[in-house]
Amino acid sequence: MTRPDSTVSPRRRTSVPPLWRFYILIVLGIFGLDQATKYAIHRFLFEGESISVIPHFFDIVSFRNTGIVFGLFQDPDGWIHRLIFIFLTIAAAILILYYSSKKREVGEGGFYPLALILGGAIGNLSDRILKGRVVDFLYFSFHGHYWPAFNVADSAIVIGVSILLVSQLTSPINASSSPSDKPHE
Repeated sequence: MTRPDSTVSPRRRTSVPPLWRFYILIVLGIFGLDQATKYAIHRFLFEGESISVIPHFFDIVSFRNTGIVFGLFQDPDGWIHRLIFIFLTIAAAILILYYSSKKREVGEGGFYPLALILGGAIGNLSDRILKGRVVDFLYFSFHGHYWPAFNVADSAIVIGVSILLVSQLTSPINASSSPSDKPHE
């Protein structure tokens, strides 16, 4: 015996909105590019080896970073450092997702730069969890001044943060007032 059509509830399609699809595509694109480049470096260069691309300016190197940005807090055998960095990165990723959802709800800019930051954070997080250290390979110098080696994930994070800062500095100040700003009579 079949039930009448009126009692069958329609299935609700759960689809990801197009803006979130693009956001996820950015995150996965950054993550994929980061992991592919790190794999290539790990596969074709020994640790400490370098290839000069533009002499005295840009080299491809093979460094392993157990610290955080710019090699700060290096501790090759430090499980506590590693766990702290993993925990902080997971907490940051959760906050980025939360902030992204809030940005999207109110229709503010800065939604997609957060995807760059998240993709970079996840790229470096996977290295820390799986290998205990991050592969850095982009190395710049200029007239004897050297910039610490970095990778695609680091680049995405810096670009995302830079876009957010520029957009905040160049956006007009919101002149709307809240009810509590009214003078008391």
